[in-house]
Amino acid sequence: MSVKILFFGSVADRLGRRACQLEISEPVTLAHVVEAVGCQEFQPLLVAVNQEQISDMNLIVNNGDEVALMPLFSGG
Repeated sequence: MSVKILFFGSVADRLGRRACQLEISEPVTLAHVVEAVGCQEFQPLLVAVNQEQISDMNLIVNNGDEVALMPLFSGG
């Protein structure tokens, strides 16, 4: 099973990549995904699953889901 991970802004810059595939053997929590790709130290971190912003890090991520990880954005 596989989950597509997208990185944006300074998260992508610090990791040196814009996307990756994460192989999972069973549905896992969003917190597990963030830790597995090395983004647990990025705080605050905006997270979207299948293009919907999520705040519950206990959400279950399933095969085929797309997870986007990005810093807080500001502007005017």
